[in-house]
Amino acid sequence: MRFSAAIDLYVRDMRSQGRMRSDATERSYRSILDRHNEDLSNRDPSYVGREDVKRTLRRWPNPNTQRVGRAVLVSFYDWAMEEGMRKDNPARQTRRPKKQPTTVYRLTRDEVAAMLLATETRRERWVVYLGVCCGLRNAELRGLRGRHFERPGYIWVSADIAKGGRERWVPVIVDMVSIVAEIRASVGEDDYVLPAQRFRDPPFNRRRLELAKRPSSSQALRTLVMEIGVRAGIKAHVYPHLMRHAYGDHIARHAGMRNAQFLLGHAGIATTETYVGQPTLEDLAGAVAGFSYGVQPRTNVLGGPREAVMAGEASTRIELV
Repeated sequence: MRFSAAIDLYVRDMRSQGRMRSDATERSYRSILDRHNEDLSNRDPSYVGREDVKRTLRRWPNPNTQRVGRAVLVSFYDWAMEEGMRKDNPARQTRRPKKQPTTVYRLTRDEVAAMLLATETRRERWVVYLGVCCGLRNAELRGLRGRHFERPGYIWVSADIAKGGRERWVPVIVDMVSIVAEIRASVGEDDYVLPAQRFRDPPFNRRRLELAKRPSSSQALRTLVMEIGVRAGIKAHVYPHLMRHAYGDHIARHAGMRNAQFLLGHAGIATTETYVGQPTLEDLAGAVAGFSYGVQPRTNVLGGPREAVMAGEASTRIELV
């Protein structure tokens, strides 16, 4: 069997078993497997060795990217073993690259406020408020429809748009009340909150109602957020997922890590912990406020510490001698 045919069978099985739920995940897996296939010249996966896997992993200079690629190859060759194509897994015979620490820019509360104030159109306002006040992912933002706002006080992130099919409800904070009211008043039940924008072009004006049934593209959303970030005077590169990180960081400090996990829709709390930046000086001061061992330092009548009194007594005794 050619490697390309094995990739198709693997993806089909992953889809049917619920291990691969989205088109984006499939594209990511295929991208890695296609690069591996190029190194193998489309030969039978039964004749792949450890060095073939290592050659593919060397395509990526970053160890973290290598870890992702290795995980995909391990999954593929585990499947090949279960299908009887192989007796071993050559990807597991390679050493796992050491994970390198990653840094994500953290939007401060002032920067978040600046972004909210920098919005000019209704579409911009909806995007930024939903991003920094609800922590929605790029795909979740684009997948929102009017039906997701029907329950008062909550935004429903349904399984069909949530990552991993993990449905959740995000409470509407006070900053979002007017935004949700706008959406409920102007977006139909099956219409997208952020529809495609091609109706702005004259040839497509007649298709406006039709395009309202289609979501915005990922690139259009990314470009819009970048423009707002520049307008807000933020020097860092701002993109949709950075708004989600801002929500996760600030909501975890306010509501606790466990609550933040479910508000963000994470499978494990370890992922949520990566969203929280280092504590600020104010956080550290607040953390130790009120802490005490319950012992006060002894002082002399003049208010000095006991050690000073003892030192004075010792010097007096020396002079008398």
